[in-house]
Amino acid sequence: MSATKTQAFVLKTQDYRDTSLLATFYTRDHGKIRGIVKGIRDARARFSSTVEPFSLNEILFYKRKRGGDLHLVTQIDLENLFPEVRNDLERLSYASYFIDLLNEIVETEEPNPAIFDLLHDSLLFLSSGASCKRTARIFEVKLFELLGLMPEIKACVVCQADSPDPAYFNVSLGGIVCKTCSGSAGIPVSKGSLNFLEHVRRALFKDLHHVKVSQEVGEELEKMLRRFVDFHLSNKLKSVIFLEKMELV
Repeated sequence: MSATKTQAFVLKTQDYRDTSLLATFYTRDHGKIRGIVKGIRDARARFSSTVEPFSLNEILFYKRKRGGDLHLVTQIDLENLFPEVRNDLERLSYASYFIDLLNEIVETEEPNPAIFDLLHDSLLFLSSGASCKRTARIFEVKLFELLGLMPEIKACVVCQADSPDPAYFNVSLGGIVCKTCSGSAGIPVSKGSLNFLEHVRRALFKDLHHVKVSQEVGEELEKMLRRFVDFHLSNKLKSVIFLEKMELV
């Protein structure tokens, strides 16, 4: 086994035997990986991190050359716990949604540093006091774009009519359709929502700190993107169920 050091966000943990953890990380250099952290739950363990969800750490792990994808993690040094997020229930809930979505939708060991940076930027955005819902919409759109799942928003996906007006969002077809092609399916979508999606898709994250939408457009985007996310998942995320239960969406 060869030793590898990288930055990593904690996506999920599970107790393993008496003192160890099974952990899923999203790393800058290797994408999503799974590892066993031996002895970290022992009071005598010398780790500088308790491996909290969505914490940013530097990890050292030994990558298995054969025999599965469960690597041995021997060092975890905490870099950022994002306390401003953890001290607020709404922000904590949305951060949990980000890592749940990432864990469910990305494949194991497919490196994508841009996704790592997106999660980092989103957590810093939440820490700064930005709107949780706005941050979630930005995270969803940019994640879809990076994964090649971004819905078509410039032309009808059926007849290719450019910028249809009115437009309807068809989840199963993966984009907007014109009135003629919509039939009885599709969610009405305004130009304001389409403009927001296009702007977020193209802009750098640092340039989105001041982007705002009306309440009507915000609700439309949330409804539209929620259905699109659910379409790509086998089960509804626990974090989304909690957000709905607490009326935070």
